[in-house]
Amino acid sequence: MTHSDFNAMTSATFRHNPWPVLAELREREGVVHLSPGLTDSWHVMRYDDVRQVLLTPELFSSNRALQGGGDFADANLGFLFNNLISATGEKHRRLRMIGNRVFMPKFIESFRPAVEEVVHERMEMALSCGEFDLVEDFAAQITVAMITAILGLPREDMGQIREWTAVLGDNSGASTWLPALDPAMVERGRRTGIELTEYFKAHIEERRRRPRENDLIAAFSEVEVEGERLTEAEVLSMAMLLLLAGNETTTNLIANFVRLLDAFPDQAARLRTSPHLADSAVEETIRMHNSIRNIDRFALEETVLSGVTIPKGGLVVVWLSAANRDPAQFDAPDSFRPERQPNRHLGFGQGPHMCLGAPLARMETRIAARAILERTGGIELTEPAELGTNANFDIVKRQMVRFLPGATPAVA
Repeated sequence: MTHSDFNAMTSATFRHNPWPVLAELREREGVVHLSPGLTDSWHVMRYDDVRQVLLTPELFSSNRALQGGGDFADANLGFLFNNLISATGEKHRRLRMIGNRVFMPKFIESFRPAVEEVVHERMEMALSCGEFDLVEDFAAQITVAMITAILGLPREDMGQIREWTAVLGDNSGASTWLPALDPAMVERGRRTGIELTEYFKAHIEERRRRPRENDLIAAFSEVEVEGERLTEAEVLSMAMLLLLAGNETTTNLIANFVRLLDAFPDQAARLRTSPHLADSAVEETIRMHNSIRNIDRFALEETVLSGVTIPKGGLVVVWLSAANRDPAQFDAPDSFRPERQPNRHLGFGQGPHMCLGAPLARMETRIAARAILERTGGIELTEPAELGTNANFDIVKRQMVRFLPGATPAVA
């Protein structure tokens, strides 16, 4: 038995508020066999099961080639996953080893001044202008500054890039949820993928003619581990992955942090007098509103989870968001508790495919969170949020808000 509203792309009820549906399915079934789309899928809801899937790549593969090709792959944006997300075995080990070498703490920290500068500038705007859009006027501007600095992209190009990422996000998971392919949607996604790829190819070619230092493309091109370097195609795919994964995700973490302050005013007041809790409050935001709600795996062998048999070759959809609110793991899982310890959320995944850019997302969101806590005395959401149309992601497209000055002086 499934829930009539359990569809991330067609149910307005689920898009508006997925938590009651996910909670009911988690408690009642644990693993949900679903077939509204082009392929059967098995949706994993419970914390222990989700963690098991993520920690056993020998049983549950991330290899997108297993989904098939042609229009079927286009519907799931298969052309964008020739990178760490889809790589397995020795290829993944090699890519991850090189990625880890690039993402050293010293490299990440080198971008802190750029983030602090744009956060300061956005706070000045927010406190002086009255009502503004929390997403485009505030959170996205912080993410844009970080992404352009890290990848060495012109800031003026980010408007177009955000349009591309929005299209790709809206299309994601189509074959899981839709009973038939929408030719216009498939073509829009295919064209966007081509345009984005060509943009990055031209950018990398320009960088070859005019080398520069201190950004990710240069680092990925030059780093060598055990005598191995990334190929040009791999540099391209890694750069695109970080752009796509680091754009909407961090924007939404910042926006959802603010929305949680509004939803839990007692905790907001406490945080303003104890801003040292900002880092743990960000972790709690990731737990409650992780930007990517689910990820796909493919069963390499027949296996059983929560009493449900998943056949060999089955598409396994692990719901990070359901696991992160599992009462078997988290006390009062629907409450925002900034001091929650331990907080073993799965918001960035787990195991060998844990999000490579997690330290960057944390740094951006923590800097923004602390600034908001230290410089505001209150927050007013002046209009209801406009949410994303694809509930595979926890996306806020628009949230009109007002930051009120006059915060209590910060306590270190």
